[in-house]
Amino acid sequence: MAFEAKDKTERFMDAAKERARAAMHETAPKLTSLEKGMLKALKSRQRPVKHDQKAPVRG
Repeated sequence: MAFEAKDKTERFMDAAKERARAAMHETAPKLTSLEKGMLKALKSRQRPVKHDQKAPVRG
């Protein structure tokens, strides 16, 4: 099985990602620091990218 091939760290990271996904729709989730980081990353990837606003090039 793929789950058994992973070491403890990978299993811990996968569990934190799953918990962060589950917490996306909760109003006040209680998360660990790792889970909060995963949740923040998930939320930041959901925002649409604004390509029309370019920073001025200074030279």
